[in-house]
Parts: sequence; C-alpha cells; structure tokens
Amino acid sequence: MLDTTEEVAESPHRAEAGVGDVVTLKSGGPRMTVMYAGPVGFASGHWLICQWFDETGELRQDMFAQAMVKMEPRLISAGLVRMRMPLRGA
Repeated sequence: MLDTTEEVAESPHRAEAGVGDVVTLKSGGPRMTVMYAGPVGFASGHWLICQWFDETGELRQDMFAQAMVKMEPRLISAGLVRMRMPLRGA
C-alpha cells in the first residue's frame, strides 16, 4: 500500500495539480481540494476549480490559475488539526 508523506506530496516531479490534490493559495488561505483541473474556454493555461469549507462551515468553490496555488501534503499531522465544537442551541 502506498503511503503518502510530505516528501512525496511536495515532490517537484508533479508540477500541475490534479483532481483530488490538496492545494493552498501562495498568498495564504485554507486547504482546498481540487475538483477540476485543465483548460477553460475563456483563458489559456491550466486552471483549477477548488472547494473548501470556510470558517463558518460553508462549502465554497472558486477557480484559480495553477500558478496561484501550491501543492499541500494530503496527510495532516495530528498537531495541525483543529477541532471545532458544534454550535449549541442552533
């Protein structure tokens, strides 16, 4: 069984993100999952449609040029996980 580690996930051998990859904007922001990777009709280059949950738990989606994002490891170490407590009385 292949085990993805940070070294593998951040390998320079893979320049373009693909569906299922985890990315973040180079300028910062949440971890996002790539839902589509490829060309679009109105612009040249490699584009990504990404989804993520914002700070309120809402599902968000947007499109980014490949050059705007960096690959992230798929595994998250336990020290980086932040749990949110469910809202009471909602």
